[in-house]
Amino acid sequence: MRFIFLSAHKVLGVTLKPGDPDVPLYESPDEGLFVFMTGDLSNHYQLLDRQTALAVMLLSGKVKQPLPDDFQNQLLHEIGAVQKQRSGTSEGAANVVVQIRGDVEAAITGLRRDIADFILCFDAFDKKALASRLQPTVMSALAGLSIGGRGDYDFEAISSGSYLINDDGKVIHSFTAEVGSVRAYVSAPLRDDQIARVRESIGLLKRSGELARVAGLYAQSINRATDNFRAFVSAWSALEILIGKIFPIYHRELVSQLEEVSAAPGLKAYLTQVANVMKGKHTLTDRFAVISVFLDEGQGDAEIENFKRIKKVRDRLSHGEDVSDEALPTIEVQKLFEKYLSNHARRSA
Repeated sequence: MRFIFLSAHKVLGVTLKPGDPDVPLYESPDEGLFVFMTGDLSNHYQLLDRQTALAVMLLSGKVKQPLPDDFQNQLLHEIGAVQKQRSGTSEGAANVVVQIRGDVEAAITGLRRDIADFILCFDAFDKKALASRLQPTVMSALAGLSIGGRGDYDFEAISSGSYLINDDGKVIHSFTAEVGSVRAYVSAPLRDDQIARVRESIGLLKRSGELARVAGLYAQSINRATDNFRAFVSAWSALEILIGKIFPIYHRELVSQLEEVSAAPGLKAYLTQVANVMKGKHTLTDRFAVISVFLDEGQGDAEIENFKRIKKVRDRLSHGEDVSDEALPTIEVQKLFEKYLSNHARRSA
């Protein structure tokens, strides 16, 4: 099936007004690659904006069966909100857009909704794999602009996405249930119970001493101005430091609990010997396994396997392997950090 992928970056160091004509930089229909600069990103992002708006509506339960009479008006409203949110980043600036067209293995096998001139479905194709495959092309386009323009340019990622077009020329918006590195927000006022938890969390962090500094790394990772690579690195660093700081506490507690199983001198001698042999030799996964005994909220083996999977991604990065930004499990790391810091702080209060 045919796909269209778009990736947009703001170019710092180039001026282009919204009313100015687009500036073609590279066009190759045979390769399916088109690179251009524009001052008005909304002219080229109509379908991706609709896709983002539909995602928000799905999350908020507005895509019902049957559709409400004012569905199209609601959709237009959400599209306007998406464009307004982006306007502070992209409009009035020079934006370089990389558009790539090609074929991808895709099939609609599950739930499907035919709405007006588009189809809404789930998991028709692997968006992460496609984005990862196309990332080198996007980076090459940005490098070509920087080198060829001979200017002191910086690039600020705005957004990227893809959609399908079937043989009838109909657009297919495919969504996935998997949690990835892109968040969709449905805004709502804070409830009283949320306000209470926020107040409690702030107090706990203020009293937690050095852990409050670790939380600063986490805060960097959730800053929307931080790109996903740096967000992942900051979140992982925060989690790794947290594990290192609280491991001795829970290791002592685990040993103490094991000693209570039996008063036999042999058990205590054995545990002492193990502690002496392993001193300074526990791997990061070993340490996480120990603290998870007390803080994982009953997730058990699944929690440890999830940590191992995420750590493999981190190890690939540290060994110099190419890992696309879209493939980084940033949100999963952030959630682990939130959970373990919160549970530890409450347990220690």
